[in-house]
Amino acid sequence: MKFEKRFLLQRLFFIGFWLSTCTGFISDLIWGSGEPSILRTISLLVVDAIIVFLGVCTIKKMFDIIMILSFIIISYFSTCLINNGSFVSWANGLRYFNGILFIISILRYFGATEYRHDLFVKSLDRQFYIFLWLQVPAVLFQFFKYGAGDKVGGTMGDGFSGVVSFTIYYVSFYLLRKHIDHNNILRSISKNWIFIFLLFPSFLNETKISFALILVYFILLMPIDRKYIIRMTFLSPVVVILVAVGNYFYSSTVDESQGKLKLDAEFFDEYLDADIDKLEKGLEYLEKYEDEEEFDIPRFTKLGLMPMVFSAHPGNNLLGFGINIYSRGKYIEESDFSKEYDWLLRGTSPHIYSTYMQLGIIGSIWMAIFLISLFFIKPKKYPKRDLSSQLFFFIAIIILLLYADLWINNNFCYIMLTFMMLSWRKNEIASN
Repeated sequence: MKFEKRFLLQRLFFIGFWLSTCTGFISDLIWGSGEPSILRTISLLVVDAIIVFLGVCTIKKMFDIIMILSFIIISYFSTCLINNGSFVSWANGLRYFNGILFIISILRYFGATEYRHDLFVKSLDRQFYIFLWLQVPAVLFQFFKYGAGDKVGGTMGDGFSGVVSFTIYYVSFYLLRKHIDHNNILRSISKNWIFIFLLFPSFLNETKISFALILVYFILLMPIDRKYIIRMTFLSPVVVILVAVGNYFYSSTVDESQGKLKLDAEFFDEYLDADIDKLEKGLEYLEKYEDEEEFDIPRFTKLGLMPMVFSAHPGNNLLGFGINIYSRGKYIEESDFSKEYDWLLRGTSPHIYSTYMQLGIIGSIWMAIFLISLFFIKPKKYPKRDLSSQLFFFIAIIILLLYADLWINNNFCYIMLTFMMLSWRKNEIASN
């Protein structure tokens, strides 16, 4: 029997996918929510090893090699030479970037030939569908046990509520678009209603960003062409109904003291904590809440305080404070910056904030180049853009700049980068 390299690499890819997306729930079930466990630790290490191994085996493009090597050099200079971090703490911090560094090369390999591409997509579609279904019992169990909140992370477990909400929408969007007949929109949706139904877990974990995602989901569900307005006219009643249902679920699950959800401009400002008064009173906020166990500076306030931090450390603007500033563990030494600014590093950090804090101007430029490059990486034989899918991905990038740095999670990168790489079509499919 002839050994097939593709078969082994594809199996390893999906083993890593399931380990990264499911062991969190199992760990919480056995050891309790939020508790560190040997299962989580081993799973993270195994997934990192799989991604690096697959990346090394598949990398061929000079651009990918340059991006990986340049990031290693930038992060090493920042962490070890500029900020005197240890090699161990740098290597540990580097693990959080394995997804964005290597998964693209792996996906390039699967898209290099039509044979590999078709076999990969066939398996992926089946496993994405299973992933969506698994979120239903997992989220319901967490919701009834813990209530709506960060602990409702589906199969990914405690702390992954944002990741699971994003991935639910993008996986559902990817699968539903394969079943849409553009000439019979409502009939197609009613026939494939299951993909819409599988969105409902996102309304049980208080991730308000789901309301933005569901609107974009339906706005971009149809191909953008001359008939777009007509199609959206037929689709708009469905969107209104689903948003109303989602609002009902959300309002029914949040604490009554928070009041009912209002989907207006004030909602988005409040969600990002983009209140200038909070920024002006940032130090008062810190003084009042720093000693509290659940202390967490709002996103917008973090962005406002960032220039103050760099003005106190003017030599760090170019390369930041190192990729070890978020590393905390029994065996990892905490950096001097982390000890001094622990209060500023707690909680959720917007992507633009965490990138600039860790790697400064140079690292932020590197990240911008990486994200832009994603829109120009296409598999052979698949030259046409799926404009709707790529716009949806672009919107995710923009949201994450101010929402959270989800790119440090392998489970997020597995799904989102795969979604983007498969947003290219054959000529005949694109024309249809």
